[in-house]
Amino acid sequence: MNFNLRQLYVVAGLVVLWRVCLLIFLAQPIPANDAAFFDTAMVNWYQHGHYVNPGLSVVFPISGHQVYAAYPPLYQVALLVWMKFFGTSVLSAMALHVTMFSVSVLLLVQIIRRFFPTQSRYGVVPLLLLAMTFDDRPEGLAHIFGLAGLWVVGTFLQSGFRWQLAVGLVLALLATLYTSVIVAALYFGTGFLALAAGWWTRRDHRFFIPHFVAAGLFVILTATIAKVEPLWWAGFQENARQTPVLTTGFRIPNGLELIKLIRTAPVFLLALAAVPLLWRHRDRLRGEGSAWLALTFGIFAMGVVLLVADMTLLAANYVGYVLGLQVLLAAGLIALADKAVGQRFKWSTWILVALVALISVRALGLSTWGVVCAWKNSYPTSQQVLRSEFAPYTTNGAPVVVASAYLYTAVAAGVQNPVHADWYYDRANPDPNANIDGLIKLRPAKLVLVQFDYYRAFVPVLDRLKQLHPEVKQTVRDFTGVRVPDSIPALQRVLQHITWAPVVVDLDWSALSAGPGEIKS
Repeated sequence: MNFNLRQLYVVAGLVVLWRVCLLIFLAQPIPANDAAFFDTAMVNWYQHGHYVNPGLSVVFPISGHQVYAAYPPLYQVALLVWMKFFGTSVLSAMALHVTMFSVSVLLLVQIIRRFFPTQSRYGVVPLLLLAMTFDDRPEGLAHIFGLAGLWVVGTFLQSGFRWQLAVGLVLALLATLYTSVIVAALYFGTGFLALAAGWWTRRDHRFFIPHFVAAGLFVILTATIAKVEPLWWAGFQENARQTPVLTTGFRIPNGLELIKLIRTAPVFLLALAAVPLLWRHRDRLRGEGSAWLALTFGIFAMGVVLLVADMTLLAANYVGYVLGLQVLLAAGLIALADKAVGQRFKWSTWILVALVALISVRALGLSTWGVVCAWKNSYPTSQQVLRSEFAPYTTNGAPVVVASAYLYTAVAAGVQNPVHADWYYDRANPDPNANIDGLIKLRPAKLVLVQFDYYRAFVPVLDRLKQLHPEVKQTVRDFTGVRVPDSIPALQRVLQHITWAPVVVDLDWSALSAGPGEIKS
């Protein structure tokens, strides 16, 4: 198998084409749980003239009622422009993320093409992007800014410091910081470590100026915003309290977290395993002061730091944030194998093909089982079902719990009291009964859920509700025409969220005598 540099464009183009075809023919990948958290404030702005996210009102009173300020603002600017021209539907939001994915792929290809050795074979590495099937958060835009900054870093390492590019790097770093702080930390550290590695050969202290300037400006601008617009800052803190970055202390990763790491970031694990072999052949790398070697070091070192932190200290799962950099690390490993172990190291391509097979399980599922799901329950058919289910609640103010993927339709239709399915209760509450207490307090008339939410999150809650209050009538209507992996326990963590078919749960609370909020479990 011989993948050359020219094929890099072909393979990358095929990956982009695959994503475009998924969107056009299957309306996939379906937006995940977080998508509406970030998008529907702008939907509400264009549809109803209020820049708030009504689905968050129960837990985020500022972002739900006053002004949406739960996250850095640049992604909202992108949404503002995009939805002006392409509308506020969920398909419009999905098309935006496919567009951002395509730009990221172009930047990755250009970085490999410009900075990595041309005699190595990189054609297989874009296939690693098949792992990116959950990319509907602001981080998609942050990766574009981060990769643009990394391109400037590579130019410094290859051609020397230039003040014009330094200004561009400062702007790229600031743009990344004001889109996603965690992704910005990843690219900030990667670029800084790459420049530090390059400094050993060039000894140019100016390399580090853009990073220090960007960090200083970020602190000054953020402090100014907090002082001038305290409501915006309070809205951001509101989210920070609910979704803290750090846990309360060091933890040992469980088995599922380790499996997630292996399935998502295997190239970093391969690089760790290859360190002794590469170190043994380090003499062959002497004199290699090239940009690609410094970039590879920065990507590897910062990626490992993030992955270790994610397994031990960080509260949420940030493993997927390294997927773009993993492509560049794979290119670096191929070049290292060729130069340190032997020219055109024959096993490198086959090893990467095996890793591609490992990370592409969901991509394969979307392209097979997902096709059947789309045939049985197409996006247009499911939207008709949703509009019918939402119609009574455009004049009735009863709360309706709605899955993230359906909130776009609910907000556009004018549902008076939609509630995001992840945020019907205070998730920062350590009480194990917080979810059932929140449901009883809210007393929604209806749950409109994707299969993923129903089987993974709500079946246990509804079973508990039945035990505590059997007088509350539950009527479940599942619109799927084919059994989905979410309903199969053995497959739930392998393949999920591949059908638009909703599960609707009607809840009749009339048998309860006490008012909302008075019943406790």
